[in-house]
Amino acid sequence: QRASAIDFMTYGDFLKAAQQQDIPTLNIDGSYWGGVLQAKDIDMESFATKLSTNRTLTSLTLNRTKHTTAAAKQLAEALLTNNTLTSLALRENKIQDGGVIALAATLKVNTTLKSLEISAAGLSAAGIKELSFALQLNRSLEHLDLRGNFEGVTDAGVKSLAAVLGNTSLTSLNLSHSNVGPAGITYLAEALATNRTLKTLLLRDLRKVAFVSGKGLDSFAALCAALVRNATLTSIDLSLVRLEKEAVQFLEAVLPMNITLLSLTVGDASPGKGFRELMSKVKQPRQKIENFPAAELPPAIAAWLDMWTTAATAAAAAGVAVSASPAGPKKRKRMTEADRLRAAME
Repeated sequence: QRASAIDFMTYGDFLKAAQQQDIPTLNIDGSYWGGVLQAKDIDMESFATKLSTNRTLTSLTLNRTKHTTAAAKQLAEALLTNNTLTSLALRENKIQDGGVIALAATLKVNTTLKSLEISAAGLSAAGIKELSFALQLNRSLEHLDLRGNFEGVTDAGVKSLAAVLGNTSLTSLNLSHSNVGPAGITYLAEALATNRTLKTLLLRDLRKVAFVSGKGLDSFAALCAALVRNATLTSIDLSLVRLEKEAVQFLEAVLPMNITLLSLTVGDASPGKGFRELMSKVKQPRQKIENFPAAELPPAIAAWLDMWTTAATAAAAAGVAVSASPAGPKKRKRMTEADRLRAAME
């Protein structure tokens, strides 16, 4: 456990206690030990073997423990038979794609794990894609934290996630500190327009997008349009992402048509007056205005709503999958669910 519970221990005593796994919560953070902790200090083979049959541990944190792909594979194998652990965090361990692919395979059959953090883990878009396939089959995971995976949480990676977002049990998704650009924001917006489970979305410090003009502003218009249709999302964190006056106006325009969003974070540690007023408005109780005139919406937002409506109407009439995009909806041949998923993620 953390310092408050182990102050009396020597380093050796701590490692022995950790191996016992006889407490509900085990939180091991390598940074607490000042860099002393090495991956070999926790024999993952024996640790994972014990975890596979453990009936006490419900939350396991192995942050900054210098474990890599092999350790993630061993943990993934243990979780195939463990039915007690509900939370697993592997922050800042280079488990890379090999590790996340193993964890993804486990998620396809595991029905206990509710929270998974694999932030700053060296994942690529290919690893995110494999994880997305697994989420399509998993019905227990509620919280997924992928922040800090700069090579994986890109437009391509987000496209994979967005393609399955409507068919998952996720209620919280963290894609902060990443390389998501305007295209990625658009993929997320299209998914949120129909999603009925996600409540919290964190998009802090996105390095490749600014909601100021051009594609960046248009992607933000799509996100705002999604809020018109979405009735589940309660919290969005866009702090440290550049927004200017027009983007703020977009948000203000859609608030009368959304009463579920209750928390919005924008700006930096000391947000300006305009941002403070906007965040305050979101927190205030609102009565939804039904049949709000589309003509009163900013044209960029109205365009996205019109496009999605047209696409949905075409899909319903033809009985085929239709994908909305800036180029307009495209009809596709009738496909199986697996075919649709693969096509959406290519």
